[in-house]
Amino acid sequence: RNPSTSSRRARRATTRTEASMDFDKTASRMTEEERFAFDLQGFVIARGVFSESEVAEMNAAIDARADEIIERKGRLRLGGEAGDPLAGDGSTGRADLGGMLTWENGDADLFRSVLTHEKLVPYYHELVGEGYRMDHLPLMIQQKTGADGFVFHGGRMNPDGSWCQELAYTCEGGKMYNQLLAVSVALSDTEPGDGGFAILPGSHKSAFPCPQAVLEYKSQQHLVVNPRIKAGDVLFFTEAATHGTQAWTAKHTRRAVLYRFAPSTYAYGRSYYPTWPEGTVDGMTDAQLAVLQPPHHVRLDRTTLDDQGRVAGTQTRDDFKKEHDALVFKNRYF
Repeated sequence: RNPSTSSRRARRATTRTEASMDFDKTASRMTEEERFAFDLQGFVIARGVFSESEVAEMNAAIDARADEIIERKGRLRLGGEAGDPLAGDGSTGRADLGGMLTWENGDADLFRSVLTHEKLVPYYHELVGEGYRMDHLPLMIQQKTGADGFVFHGGRMNPDGSWCQELAYTCEGGKMYNQLLAVSVALSDTEPGDGGFAILPGSHKSAFPCPQAVLEYKSQQHLVVNPRIKAGDVLFFTEAATHGTQAWTAKHTRRAVLYRFAPSTYAYGRSYYPTWPEGTVDGMTDAQLAVLQPPHHVRLDRTTLDDQGRVAGTQTRDDFKKEHDALVFKNRYF
């Protein structure tokens, strides 16, 4: 259950080599079909990013920390009251687990790999941009049979009809811009109708706030999509799209690990400040550390990655400018 770090890494390297043979996106960005689907729907799914053995390894690391998984109770059970469409059977709430970037004995490796994975970085660059950064700490979401869902949220418009700038999605000149991109790694299978992740496709472009009855899944249910997702797939969706979680009805337990990424200049969350939690960056690669930089523009000495997730370099600001700013502001950056 906890094999040595060296043996696990060796096995993982072999698995990734084999898996990459039938994956054609490692050297290119999103396909024309994927770009069209994301702009149209607000989400896209990359299939088979993680192998069966890698999924098993991540689940085993979670199982080893089962006593740290926290069930949502009381007011945190946001599926509604008993009998509501998003409520489960009342037996259990959704459960959450964090901290996977800090786990020891190699257990953090695969979870950290999501930051710079060669199959994922092209999506990050296309959807968030050069110098993308992790904005929220990753969260494992677990639903056992009968577990509550989670009321729909997010969206382009605030309830009062004002524009929700902090979650905005736009497409200009053929390029997509997401203020906050959610990235969910599936560690179990979902068939349509099972429950789990659900979204209102196209809501990231709506000019009207989502009605409360729709948020509670009490009206216009035909607008909601509960997509097929297989273990090892990675789901990308814009937080500008209204989304939520349906009660879980399948016989097996649902698990997904949710990350959120933002452009280089933007922060929605504040877990990075004043420092990331203890142990988060210990032993990380230079590429992974680059994704954990605080928000600032790429031209101000920001390390960026290429599409394979390798350090591409640092776009440096001229020394004479920094020296001048140091005289004016007593700081090398104005």
